[in-house]
Amino acid sequence: MKRDTLISATDVSVHYPINGGKLFGPKPVVRAVENVTLNITKGSFFGLVGESGSGKTTLGRAMLKAAPITSGIVNFNDGEVNYSLSNMDAKELKDYRARSQLIFQDPYSSLNTRMKVKDLIAEGIKIHKVLDDINKMDDYVLNVLEKVGLSSNDLNKFPKDFSGGQRQRIAIARALAVEPRFM
Repeated sequence: MKRDTLISATDVSVHYPINGGKLFGPKPVVRAVENVTLNITKGSFFGLVGESGSGKTTLGRAMLKAAPITSGIVNFNDGEVNYSLSNMDAKELKDYRARSQLIFQDPYSSLNTRMKVKDLIAEGIKIHKVLDDINKMDDYVLNVLEKVGLSSNDLNKFPKDFSGGQRQRIAIARALAVEPRFM
């Protein structure tokens, strides 16, 4: 992995077994991602484009270790830590997931509809212990919300109260709240 590379994937494949199929021989699989290699450098923007069903989300989930990698290697290096996703323990995985956030195209499916916006954003902050003083939570959440163009009037609303674009902003705020190195 080059020194300025933040995250790299080498020959990454993600296969899902199909139930049923052959009685003898290899079990059939869906090849969701097949032999993808990419490097994302620090401070850069990287767009992944493809047809619906081409594996973009699956690759993103695999790079966050939220989908099983069948083969290949994913490495992460932000200068402070260097992880290979293939051999992480539980503590390293939690730390890596705070440093790496995935924002889904359809934010409504990733937002808990029973939680208020302030709680949706605060959840990751609490889990990853972003704040030393929990009493500063309300100010921190409001600051993050304002960064994405929403206001204090939105803190106590539910996801159903927003348009699709506003929900996307909530999903972005939730990701930004944990101060990730990679989104």
